[in-house]
Amino acid sequence: MYVAHERRAYILRLLQQRGTLRSAELAEELNVTDETIRTDLVALQAQGLLERVRGGARYILPRHGSEDAARLHCQLAALARPHLKPGARVYLDHAETALAVIAALAGDTAYTHRPLTLVCPAPELLHRLSAAALPHHLECPGGQLDKESGLLEDAAALATLRVDIALLSPPALRPDAARYPHPLRARWAAAASAAAKRTLLILPAAALEAEAASNAPYAAPLFRPLLLTEDALPPEFDDMPAETVPAITLEDILPERLY
Repeated sequence: MYVAHERRAYILRLLQQRGTLRSAELAEELNVTDETIRTDLVALQAQGLLERVRGGARYILPRHGSEDAARLHCQLAALARPHLKPGARVYLDHAETALAVIAALAGDTAYTHRPLTLVCPAPELLHRLSAAALPHHLECPGGQLDKESGLLEDAAALATLRVDIALLSPPALRPDAARYPHPLRARWAAAASAAAKRTLLILPAAALEAEAASNAPYAAPLFRPLLLTEDALPPEFDDMPAETVPAITLEDILPERLY
């Protein structure tokens, strides 16, 4: 028997996998009443985690959060929006950043008529995007799955990657390179940045202050980078092109997992 928070976490996992769920099927699967499921769905909808529809619920991309980290993520994602022209091909790097940016585009009819092509070698992220009702095209470069990183690896795909915008969110940064905890993610980021007309780096100020070799030993060279961050820039980044939002003080801003 699930307690309420375990049951609701399970419902969210199912929604991410299936896209939609029926209340009656959930009640039967979880061995609870229809009224219990309705209460769960109402609570999750109030948190902005799903949308209730007739007979069940539909998964939606996260648009906001109550925590400072989630709020900062959405503010930084909003900075990226003007750079994503309708019809562009966009490489996606970090899962939560990608979801926040795409959620920021919701409701803009320009993308309905000219959808983006979202390019990402992470099947899990593409699966999460496909669970929502998006007008955008999803593209996954081919190759074999590297289980450690969760990314597909293919030398030909890396060499022929075609994108207009590289949307990157590395856990640490030097003025000339992004740092990643896995070499394959660094190679994809380098290929995307080299191929793109513009590289957008979405990073909180705490990531800029991180030790270059701390927790992320692999570097990806950057081309034409624009830094989207908080206005508390360390001095070594003063000359780097940047757009900023007001700084938020956080205890732990770096993501715990990459995908």
